[in-house]
Amino acid sequence: MSTLTPKSAPTITLVTGGSRGLGRNTAEHVARAGGDVILTYRSGADEAAAAVAAIQALGRKAVALQLDIGKVATFAAFAGRVREALASQWQRDSFDHLVNNAGHGDTAPLAETTEAQFDRLVDVHFKGVFFLTQALLPLLADGGRIVNFSSGLVRDNAEVNRQLAAITALGRVGEPDDIGPMVASLLSPSNRWVTAQRIEVSGGQAI
Repeated sequence: MSTLTPKSAPTITLVTGGSRGLGRNTAEHVARAGGDVILTYRSGADEAAAAVAAIQALGRKAVALQLDIGKVATFAAFAGRVREALASQWQRDSFDHLVNNAGHGDTAPLAETTEAQFDRLVDVHFKGVFFLTQALLPLLADGGRIVNFSSGLVRDNAEVNRQLAAITALGRVGEPDDIGPMVASLLSPSNRWVTAQRIEVSGGQAI
């Protein structure tokens, strides 16, 4: 790993899938807490540019880099682009936090799930996360942190949302603004001794 970040420098957090939704919310809360951000996007360049502009409006630096988390063969080149961004924007050779957020959902009954759907889910949510983390480890500062997201919610399905809200203590499903601030706080120095933990942020969901 690279050398420890100087105490006077802002932290740099790399958020995959940071151009929209939960990833963008997390990136913006990192910025509100005083950190800079490298965010990735798969195809929404306009959304990524808007996310960068929003972070810059908060007075922080941000860079957007294209990445398909399901294509492991591209990770070495991506790590090179991260290295270049660190050198050009921050005059550093490392970043501080990796937030593996990028993902997608395929909602199909077990009997109807195709092999292609299954492979894509594994490539994005497991294999991609593992090998991207591996590719970026040389750029992660000593004492850096890694947060991996997992979600059980089927988005944009009112009936599923209603069912989940009914078994949640706080009476509703979570929104990005419920999660982003927690992740930003988890990355703060005051949580430096939290490690290797599964932390549920569900509003008290009873499943």
